[in-house]
Amino acid sequence: MCKVPSYIVTIYLYVYIIFSSAGQTVDAIATPFVGIMVDKFGKKKNWVLLGTVMEAISFPLIYYVWNLSIFVTTLIYICAILTFQMAWALVQISHLSLIPELTDLSLERGKLTSIRYVFTVSTNILMFIIAWLVFRGVRNNGNMGSLIGPNDSEKFQMLALIATTIGVFSAFIFHGLLKSPRNTNKKLMYRQNRQINFDKILQFCKNVHLYQVAIVFTTCKLLINIALIYIPLFINESAINESGTIASIPLVAYISSLITSIGVEYVKPYFKSDKAIFTIGSVISIFGSLLVFFNPNNALTYHYLCLAAICFGSGSAITSVLSLSVTANLIGNDTDCGASIYSSVTFSDKLINGLVIIGIEFMKCTDLEKCSHYYRDVLAFSSGSLALIGLLVFLTIPKILIKATKSSSSHIVI
Repeated sequence: MCKVPSYIVTIYLYVYIIFSSAGQTVDAIATPFVGIMVDKFGKKKNWVLLGTVMEAISFPLIYYVWNLSIFVTTLIYICAILTFQMAWALVQISHLSLIPELTDLSLERGKLTSIRYVFTVSTNILMFIIAWLVFRGVRNNGNMGSLIGPNDSEKFQMLALIATTIGVFSAFIFHGLLKSPRNTNKKLMYRQNRQINFDKILQFCKNVHLYQVAIVFTTCKLLINIALIYIPLFINESAINESGTIASIPLVAYISSLITSIGVEYVKPYFKSDKAIFTIGSVISIFGSLLVFFNPNNALTYHYLCLAAICFGSGSAITSVLSLSVTANLIGNDTDCGASIYSSVTFSDKLINGLVIIGIEFMKCTDLEKCSHYYRDVLAFSSGSLALIGLLVFLTIPKILIKATKSSSSHIVI
């Protein structure tokens, strides 16, 4: 059998990494344009519905195995991924920007943010339960990194179709039951259809608080994304040899996140400032990174990872809900440019997520024996560092954006 040169394999790996992260980059680039478009034309519920249709078409295509040439197959995958990422930006920004329009009160905006997070986590929990049932019982053949392979493609196709069905069903319920926001009167809709207040958006861009909020939001999202991406890869390189854990441990993270996100609203009244709550969430995440790094890499590794998953889920739930609440408070009553502000905050999150994943994969050595603990170190050091950075920046945000009890006002200039 002819042996493929190592440099060909290396080039193919780099190309694969670039294209797999290209969707995240397109998502980041499309986000600001989506924000402006949503603010201009309004009717955010309709934009959510349009994005859902685009996702329903493109997402199953990403996991379908095409019996075509490499060039055509690659082209189909690229188009499907790019379409899905643009649709995801459309759904996310439209949905987030509805929160400031539904109520003037920052406390109610915080509750709506918590409810949104609860449903997001609940859906992920449902999918991980299904994934655990699908992959349960599959074991490796004694080779490192062979727990999941190409032969499992049909399982991923099944999961993609189930996820799409649940998403479409939920989107139509949302579209049918949600009443029109309070400020979608004819006068405002006419103004939105005619022009966008770019001067107000420029004022927001000059405000240092926008970048503080963006950093906090980015660190919170990046922490949980890295945890959910690299916990399964860490399992694949560890002493754990039961494939069901690839779904069960992230499931533990989501369950703890769900419980915490529900309870955080009940805990808030006992604290004078949300900064104390954010600090607790960050410390919990840092403790989870320590559990990952100091795991014994034996039969107890599973238990260490379960505790770490609980820490990551609980800590990220606290920090994510508070970061989104601060974003809503930053918008205040300027809901006519709310989508643009949300898109500005999430832009750095999406762009940096893609760049970080590319960097992590490029730095990984090809010899598994030499970097047998690579994903353990990535998971431990990145999550701990991100939690610390997010905490330090959050502590510098003024109190008026952290917690407000009365109706929100414009916070462009403070």
